[in-house]
Amino acid sequence: MLLLLFFALSSFAQQYRVAGTVYDTGKKPLSYAVITMPAYGITAQSDAAGRFLLQNVPAGASGLNVRFLGKETIDTLLQVNRDLELQLTLRNADFRLEEVRITATTANTNGTSSRISRTAMDHLQANSLADVMALLPGGIITNPDLSLAKQINIRSVGSSASDMNAFGASVMLNGAPMSNNANLQTMTPAVSGGTAALAGGASPGGGYDVRGISMNNVESVEVIRGVPGVEYGDVTSGVVIVNTKAGVQPLKVQGRTNSSLYQLSLNRGFNLGGRKGALNVGVDYARNTNDPVQQYLRYERFTASTMYSNTLFGRLASTTSLDLIYGKDTRDRNPDDEITKTASSGKDLGLIFNTRGNIRFNKSWLRNFNYVARIGYTARNSFYETQYTAANAPYSMTTTDGSVLTNHPDRNYVDVDGNQLNTSHPADAGKYAVYLPSTYLGRYDINGRELNTFFKTAATFFNRIGRTNHRWILGADFKTDRNFGDGKAFADSAPPYRNLSAQNATFRKRAYKDIPGIHQLGLYAEDNFSTWIGGHRLEIAAGVRYDVFSGNRTALSPRINSSVDVVPGILSINGAYGQLAKAPSVLYLHPEDAYFEYININETATSSIPEDERVFMTTTRVFSTKNAELEIAKNKKAELGLRLNIKQATLRVTGFREDVDNGYTMGNSLAGFKPLVYNEYTRTGTGAYQLSASNNVLASFYMPTNNLVARTKGLEMDLDLGRFKSIRTAFALNGAIMHTQSYNKDYLYFDDFSGNAGAARTHIGLYEQGMEKRYNETAVTTLRTTHNIPRLGFVVTLTTQVIWSDRNWYRLGNDSIPVKYISRDDGRVYDFDASKMDEPEFATLLRNVNRTNEIMESYPPLLTFNVNVTKEIADYLRVSFFANNAFRAYQRAESKRVPGTFTRRGNQYFFGLELSLTL
Repeated sequence: MLLLLFFALSSFAQQYRVAGTVYDTGKKPLSYAVITMPAYGITAQSDAAGRFLLQNVPAGASGLNVRFLGKETIDTLLQVNRDLELQLTLRNADFRLEEVRITATTANTNGTSSRISRTAMDHLQANSLADVMALLPGGIITNPDLSLAKQINIRSVGSSASDMNAFGASVMLNGAPMSNNANLQTMTPAVSGGTAALAGGASPGGGYDVRGISMNNVESVEVIRGVPGVEYGDVTSGVVIVNTKAGVQPLKVQGRTNSSLYQLSLNRGFNLGGRKGALNVGVDYARNTNDPVQQYLRYERFTASTMYSNTLFGRLASTTSLDLIYGKDTRDRNPDDEITKTASSGKDLGLIFNTRGNIRFNKSWLRNFNYVARIGYTARNSFYETQYTAANAPYSMTTTDGSVLTNHPDRNYVDVDGNQLNTSHPADAGKYAVYLPSTYLGRYDINGRELNTFFKTAATFFNRIGRTNHRWILGADFKTDRNFGDGKAFADSAPPYRNLSAQNATFRKRAYKDIPGIHQLGLYAEDNFSTWIGGHRLEIAAGVRYDVFSGNRTALSPRINSSVDVVPGILSINGAYGQLAKAPSVLYLHPEDAYFEYININETATSSIPEDERVFMTTTRVFSTKNAELEIAKNKKAELGLRLNIKQATLRVTGFREDVDNGYTMGNSLAGFKPLVYNEYTRTGTGAYQLSASNNVLASFYMPTNNLVARTKGLEMDLDLGRFKSIRTAFALNGAIMHTQSYNKDYLYFDDFSGNAGAARTHIGLYEQGMEKRYNETAVTTLRTTHNIPRLGFVVTLTTQVIWSDRNWYRLGNDSIPVKYISRDDGRVYDFDASKMDEPEFATLLRNVNRTNEIMESYPPLLTFNVNVTKEIADYLRVSFFANNAFRAYQRAESKRVPGTFTRRGNQYFFGLELSLTL
């Protein structure tokens, strides 16, 4: 209705045709070049003769963008006041350009964002998306490493909230998100609250492992750090947009090596002739071993990609791809390790089908219709094997709450009153309980089968009302995530090692294929508004997104980005505000049950009883950890910035604030303490059993919560001084100051008990909510000095990075006296009476006061130098070299909290080489 009203009021200005031909520097027509006028939503693609046509172009000035694989993008301002015929020449995107862009540049999209070109990735020798994040303001340069999972963090400082930040970062590959929502490759979330992946790979509590994306097959990367447009859903921290190579290109062979890695890749784009389109094919293999004396620890990756692109029916520009991704973390058994005998493997094999297209209408009001469809299937197989010691613990095969099993399933045992002690549920037929030996070789496997689908459609409209332009976007998307795997598996006689910090907690198998999937439906609308007010251009992108998630959860996400030219061509101011929402994954929405074993009888070590008559009996309790009150995590983002242009220099400064008040975490909660009665029996002379102890205890487990709070504020700066021709050198300085406060807003739960004896169990002390607040602060600047000689294809960059501030501290509330307690007798919460703090019953609730963490841990400034060199030889060979911490500067800093303890700071000296052959 709104659109009809606006179009009814529209006053369409004079409109023109913009036609032309796209050539390379040899005057050869380029087919499949993409030509867009983003402000008007007009797109076109060049045909076999390089010709294109943009219709219904409104009069006035607008940006024109021309892209082609392997060519330097044209991004210019076009003044339209009549029909135009253009001759566009695209230069090779190589190192012979006068200005070689090896830094992140500002992208023309909603939200503060940066674009990283193919040239910058080649110069950097990026092995994963995590490496290119160092080009962003505040990005820390690290040595390339594929031995650990790489999950993207955006505007994050400190580790306490990093999992949530990565979980809320959306990695978009060819228009569709790479999902980690169905990942369940973790062993003990209910027992320990930990969500680390078994044997390597992405943590199910974090984001997608970007090691699986081969950077040699990537054409461009864009990172939206600010408020993204409403077309991006299921996100809280930011968006990483990755576009892989599509179109025609010569055969390119790249080989790369450094002290940890060797890599080989091949890419080739074929023109199939006529109107048959183009096919781009790429393969990549990489192997990473960090320590040459530990070859049994390694990571291997193999990827293969095919991308078909074509223009159909004269108006549908489409690309369709099929990607194979294989990654494996391996720890072979060390032949010298005869004690732990540890071995593990985490293997991922994924197949992704993706198709997207743009149907061009280029009418005076309806511009185009876009669609994206993605189906991804990933088989994850992980195992961990080790020899346990001091491993005595009960294990029962039942999964039925309240079942009492013994080591003799065919016998019944009674108490002195004749009551049967062990139960005989039909589901427990043939099952029994065991007391595990002190030493045994244990192995457990997790087999996941993840199916992820994503579908998106969007229509772009344009109209002019008076002197204002409106580009409308209306769209919808739908995604599903489900795991069809066999799940956790292990031998009942050799289960995983018990968790010593969780009294009586135990493990059970779980079939993932029995878990429901999750889904999300999103609807969105956005108006990109622009006008001129007294010679000053005003642009506003305002929209709203409405999402419906599994479990009848909904989220409304309004977002707005705006900018105004205060001094046209010199000074502009921009601002943004928005709310972003991230749905819980399967890990949080359908958590595993918590299991506990309570030993009722243990005669396994009683030598006075014949061995075949000794009884071992346990009671199993099962509790659901599902949180029906789990909310959608949200992040409120706000920005204010300026852009200043003086001659060839550009300065951008952006202040931002982000508030997550209900982030996900596996943690303690009031619902995670369940009261029960723990009975123990001893044998009488008649062979019956009498009750020897009966105690009220609390079973404690972890469950999904919204208790994580993370508040970040900061200032980003990006200064591009341009290239000084007289010295053939360009200077670019960026940096950021960031401050984060993070904490758990629930109570701090405490008791001073350790062990499994029922008689020693205590109440649980509750200390004030949000008592421990952690603060992290950092200030980083990075100066990139790039000298190039275009005629020689030679580029050298000296990167000088200074970490001016790196500090963290805590602020503690009332950390010595609880405000409430959970009674072990009935599981209820009572106010704590401080006058009873000396009574033995409550003495275990008092924490030892240690305020060491309130001492600020602060390190002196750290200066490092890094060098990147690239040289092109003729038109077919490129050599690139890099050295991190080139001057081997290693800072030795003493801890303020623990004097006498020293930390070695800065990257290890690290270097690498790449050869690229173009045929």
